[in-house]
Amino acid sequence: LDPFFARQLPREAPFTPNEEQARAIDALCERLEKQRAGGFLLHGVTGSGKTEVYLQVVARALASGLGVVVLVPEIALTPQLVGRFRARFGEGIAVLHSGLGDRERHDAWRGLRKGELHLAIGARSALFAPVKNLGLIIVDEEHDPSFKQEDGFRYHGRDMALLRAHRAGAQCILGSATPSLEATQLVRDGKLERLVLSRRALEQSMPEVE
Repeated sequence: LDPFFARQLPREAPFTPNEEQARAIDALCERLEKQRAGGFLLHGVTGSGKTEVYLQVVARALASGLGVVVLVPEIALTPQLVGRFRARFGEGIAVLHSGLGDRERHDAWRGLRKGELHLAIGARSALFAPVKNLGLIIVDEEHDPSFKQEDGFRYHGRDMALLRAHRAGAQCILGSATPSLEATQLVRDGKLERLVLSRRALEQSMPEVE
């Protein structure tokens, strides 16, 4: 049994977003509804509720009949994130990770290719999943160096995500508390729009930094 589906999770209703989250969700959904290629840098401090923004935008994409890919740095280190997606969207998710056997991987890819599954979550190789009617790609922790494939066919998952979204006419969201220099430069060049979550979602105080 896939460890990501080993236990049942109660369904979770969407949380009421704070003002900054609501602005980000509205901006992302507005662009999504226009179905034009574009990119955003979601720059949110740790604990600012980036995942809730992802979840609500993914819900809008799925409701519109669009396919979604969510990339995370190391799938084995993010069971909590996968759990949040399962609690919100149920079991109809393809979680692609290195622990899958050939049969399990084939079943996931076939489900995506036939349009039975519309949401794929995984590390950088999930970018190539055959998601039908792709409308949204999310790269969580886009600054993480593990998005670089350094042997065999070399590529950077973040950069390839932007390219695939552009070619598919989809939206790409890069999320980070510490954006990479590359993403920051894309914002300065006007190629990405920056959305900021400057405070923690539950109003906890930020730590003092010297």
